[in-house]
Amino acid sequence: MAQITAALVKQLRESTGLPMMECKHALTESDGDFDKAKDWLRKRHRGKLEERAGRQTGEGRIGIYIDEARKIGGVIELCCETAPVAKNELFVNLANAFARKVAQGSEESPDPAAIRDDPEIDALFVETYGKLRETMNFVQCRRVTGEYVASYVHHDGKTGVMLALDAVPGSDAVAADLCMHAAFTQPLAIEKDGVPAEEVEKVRSYAREAALAEGKPENIVEKIIQGKVNAFFGEKVLMEQLHARNDVYGKKKVRQVLADAGVSAVTGLTVMKVGTVGNGE
Repeated sequence: MAQITAALVKQLRESTGLPMMECKHALTESDGDFDKAKDWLRKRHRGKLEERAGRQTGEGRIGIYIDEARKIGGVIELCCETAPVAKNELFVNLANAFARKVAQGSEESPDPAAIRDDPEIDALFVETYGKLRETMNFVQCRRVTGEYVASYVHHDGKTGVMLALDAVPGSDAVAADLCMHAAFTQPLAIEKDGVPAEEVEKVRSYAREAALAEGKPENIVEKIIQGKVNAFFGEKVLMEQLHARNDVYGKKKVRQVLADAGVSAVTGLTVMKVGTVGNGE
């Protein structure tokens, strides 16, 4: 049997980030062969991953990637077992690597399992598990493209926004502020016609019932209903909302703030939250 030196164990530890004793065990099992020891560790951790697959993953974070030209982006949700791991740099890097792979693909809403099975991602996934020792699940993902793509991830990592504009804004801050606005308001749609018809019908129905219950004359009930629908759009439709940064833009709708920056439309929007399937158009 080959001699397992302290220097070789240290080298494997520095390469894998795993504990010294685990590295020594891997080298012992691999007769001192460095590459075989790394492969042995990967296989061992893959087995452990399968054993722990049923564990609850109630924590996690949103991963983001945008290319240098700001034309293509990927946003994903990666979950884990505990909050400390969700904040760990290794986990953050894994989430962003997932997002990059989504952006480099061609599908708008790819199957998370297909991305997870990519050899490059699989290797990084197993390596990260070996260091963090928690079950991790790739839950949802979306690819966003446009003339200008912007993003925002909240400081806790649990809410992320990615949107595309039809033109490069006069200031990058306009796009960044809009992403933060969307994270705060979480719109149902970009424009009115994107709101599901059943949601609008609920508002109309409730408004009618309330107006009739209050004894309102039939000839003004429809006006009351339309007023409620318009208020609903103002609350839930991105372009109809008053911009949350009124301290910067004044009391203006998102549509006007964008127009002032040379942008006429938001061509894509994804609001993603850990534990909740995000909104996308």
